[in-house]
Amino acid sequence: MLTVIKLKFQRFMKSLDVNVTVKKRELLLAIAACTLLGIVIGALFSPRKNTVIGSYNSADHYNNIDDDEEE
Repeated sequence: MLTVIKLKFQRFMKSLDVNVTVKKRELLLAIAACTLLGIVIGALFSPRKNTVIGSYNSADHYNNIDDDEEE
């Protein structure tokens, strides 16, 4: 099994010697895709799972329950 992986890796390394022309748009999209993939993978494998974006100040009006009783 290990020899098969080694042979495939060697073939892959030999295929990298070929020059390839890439358009700037394709390069930009590849960089953006890799960046977004890195963000998603980082969020999935991060040790902190209870991240809150935003502060939720008066979003559900839980803090204003006492205001109805005062009126």
